[in-house]
Amino acid sequence: MIGWVEASLYEAINCLTRLGKNDLASDLGRLLDTLDFDELEVFRNPVSEVVADEMLEVSTFPDLVDLLRQFAEAIGVAHCTLHVVSELPSTAFTTRALTTYPEEWVKRYFNRRYHSIDPVHRTSATADCGFFWDTLEVSDPSTLAFYHDAKAHGVGPSGYTLPIITERGDKIAISVSSPEDRAAFRDRIQHIEQDLLAVGFSITEAFSRLASEDRPTEFSLTDDQMAILRAVAMGTCAEELAEATYLYGSYSTLERSICTMFRTLTITQAAIIAARVGLLTNAPLTKADILVGTSQPSPNRVIATPNATSMRRLIKLRNVALGEGAASAPAAPQWSGVLS
Repeated sequence: MIGWVEASLYEAINCLTRLGKNDLASDLGRLLDTLDFDELEVFRNPVSEVVADEMLEVSTFPDLVDLLRQFAEAIGVAHCTLHVVSELPSTAFTTRALTTYPEEWVKRYFNRRYHSIDPVHRTSATADCGFFWDTLEVSDPSTLAFYHDAKAHGVGPSGYTLPIITERGDKIAISVSSPEDRAAFRDRIQHIEQDLLAVGFSITEAFSRLASEDRPTEFSLTDDQMAILRAVAMGTCAEELAEATYLYGSYSTLERSICTMFRTLTITQAAIIAARVGLLTNAPLTKADILVGTSQPSPNRVIATPNATSMRRLIKLRNVALGEGAASAPAAPQWSGVLS
């Protein structure tokens, strides 16, 4: 499918030929032959180009939302939203969505847990290209009720979602919606689809820059640091961790070093990242893992009594990454009564 610039040039050549202006048509044809349309970026709407440029300089979320609103007005849709679909293990988004929807609808959406049945949200996870909302399967009563409720609050019914993979590898979806009928909306989107794609790249990169922090994926941990992360993953409380004996340094010192290494505010956040990058699942043996000549745990071990809550927390942490398509679940942990 050719782009709008190339299509417009061909149409202009045909018009000039019909008017008998063959020299101009020939000149335009030679110009068309020299252009590399894969490298040419021309916005159909001048405001779209301004918005795309300003997004490269935006420094706050309110400014980014304001640009979303300007873009929506420029292309003639009611609302524009972006949300994180998936992220790399080393990425930690502090904000996962931006929208121009009314605040009343946003609260209603989460209070009624619509995200669990929203077909747009579900389809974004597997889609490789843009899709219109009217192509989605909507047959069960709960989803139909959700659609009617959204329309009653000024969202939809027509919509289009474009998944974009950022330069870093995260997947973010851009959605635009309108109250106009589906045929008119489709014509509108097909008219400005290339603008939407170009601005979409700028939006997602700006959002990624503001909403996330790129963290390392490889860590060199001491035995003490590994023991603490394991203990946190198992649900050990801060008091138990602080009272434990460590080979090198106090708990507070080790806690600060771990948070600095993982670039997090809390030790719990660090444990989550450690689980996501596989540090807790495939951790190497440490000295604290080995008992020699005694049935008593070594003094630097943190004791954690297995219970349902800690078991669920461990399974959840260990399966964060597996939920994205791993072939099989990890083997059940063998409880020994000692968490090392």
